[in-house]
Amino acid sequence: MFLDEAIISVRGGVGGRGCVSWRREKYVPMGGPDGGDGGKGGDVIMIADENADTLSDYASRKKFEAPKGWFGSGKNKNGKAGDDLILKVPPGTVLTEIAPDGSSSEVLADLSAHGEQIVVAQGGRGGFGNAHFKSSVRQRPDFAELGEPGEERIIKLDLKLVADVGIIGYPNVGKSTLISVVSSAKPKIADYPFTTLMPNLGVVNVADRSFIICDVPGLIEGASEGKGLGDTFLRHIERCGVLLHMLDINRGEVDRLEADYKAIRKELEAYSPTLAKKKELILLNKIDLLGNEVEDLEKELTKRNIPIFMSISAATKFGTEALMEKLLPIVLQERKHRHELAIDEATEKDKEIPVLRPHLEKQQDKMGSYRLERRPDGVLEVKGKRIEQFTKMTDFGNEGAIQRFQNVLERVGLTKAIRRAGATSGVFIGGKRIDEYL
Repeated sequence: MFLDEAIISVRGGVGGRGCVSWRREKYVPMGGPDGGDGGKGGDVIMIADENADTLSDYASRKKFEAPKGWFGSGKNKNGKAGDDLILKVPPGTVLTEIAPDGSSSEVLADLSAHGEQIVVAQGGRGGFGNAHFKSSVRQRPDFAELGEPGEERIIKLDLKLVADVGIIGYPNVGKSTLISVVSSAKPKIADYPFTTLMPNLGVVNVADRSFIICDVPGLIEGASEGKGLGDTFLRHIERCGVLLHMLDINRGEVDRLEADYKAIRKELEAYSPTLAKKKELILLNKIDLLGNEVEDLEKELTKRNIPIFMSISAATKFGTEALMEKLLPIVLQERKHRHELAIDEATEKDKEIPVLRPHLEKQQDKMGSYRLERRPDGVLEVKGKRIEQFTKMTDFGNEGAIQRFQNVLERVGLTKAIRRAGATSGVFIGGKRIDEYL
């Protein structure tokens, strides 16, 4: 099944809980806390893989969560970090984060080349064990931190038409027919113009390898200006590796075929210089209608600077298998070329002179960097990356942990700020109500 769009939810792994442990060994006079820290939760990483052809892996399963971090243990042993969860998508997949209420969206990445990757949900930090909190004034800490919850996001996956081969040509030249006989795609086929209203994609398997081939709805003169259907889909074939330009012998003599070819080329050049420079292979279709005169036609078109790559009959499947076999090495070479270009572009970006900016993110990571927001219902919310993380990792079932929580809020001035703000309808930090601890 080919799938070019999916919406999934991803969540980083929960950090492991810190350990409360005490060193008790015979003949060792100095004991004390020796609880280790919990391990970090695994990240959710999306990576472009050229061996993935569609988004069908995300058709039935919609929720993905990375493994949790392991708990800390005694003797100052830290927990093992959770493994990262790797999600593979085809090159050309655009990742867009959608707000939980659907009110906004933000493009996270365009994974256009094999090997490109992005962390879409970070795992939570492991909680500190009680050995971490030992000090001159707190010699017997009887508490540890909880593991931090992993980051959670709703991601829309949109596979744009990054086909290896894009078939172009006038309506009814046989593009959809070719797709139907070389792949499992089932496009609509009829003998009237614009049968194909949406691009059809198929996966072709040749010699244990696969590549994507698509037929683009019939182009006509003026397509680049919005006539017919061409303007809607010209932008998609910009991302195809190779263009297979199909000519229909049934449309007339050599002069008509030449005119058809030049008309389509004109539309490609008018729309995009990049598109016009793509590797193009010219294909003659419906040769079953011509018989032994095909070779003469090929020679005549070649003289007119229209070299024929192959001649086939899609309807009778004559030459279609050989065509796919000839396309495979060309497709693989183009994939390699695109990958090398992507590496070169990344290298050039790395060479750019860095612009020094204030470390705003580091500033936001500080406990004292917070703000108070009052909701319409009167509830006071405390916002701040570090203070929210701290609250989520506090074990409110332990008196020692609560005392530490109160001390930190006092130290950063948050307790006084809340009292000055007059919080009468409740105070929340990171979704946790904390009125009773003020």
